[in-house]
Amino acid sequence: MAGGISESLTRVPGIAGTQFEMKIKPPRQAQEWSYSSHRESIGKALSSPGIRYNKKAHINCGSSARMAGNVCANVDQIRRQGRWNNITINGAYLTNLPRELVRLMAGFPAYGRFFYLARAALDPPTSLCEKLFPAIDE
Repeated sequence: MAGGISESLTRVPGIAGTQFEMKIKPPRQAQEWSYSSHRESIGKALSSPGIRYNKKAHINCGSSARMAGNVCANVDQIRRQGRWNNITINGAYLTNLPRELVRLMAGFPAYGRFFYLARAALDPPTSLCEKLFPAIDE
């Protein structure tokens, strides 16, 4: 068999000798990804659709911090997870909006993961519908 011990040829039962033969290779050992390789691959991924970004190696840090904030994770926990200090996390990774206050003002609990918006619970007045959608009567 070509490849010896490092790979084996597996045949699908009943259809040996057809195009359904496939090579199965053992998984590679995990290797640390160098900073330059990481930065270069993200740069290529961003530049192909024309996105300009100056912090290529840290692009995922902000989104992970914001995702944690969206599920009501404590800022201290987010900061510890990313090993950021107060200035760094507030200036670069989280939004400047006070999350708890925004939730409270929108009518949701300050800390909670269950947000329910009652849609179509009330029928709007006909006068409002006529103002919003004047072409409906035509």
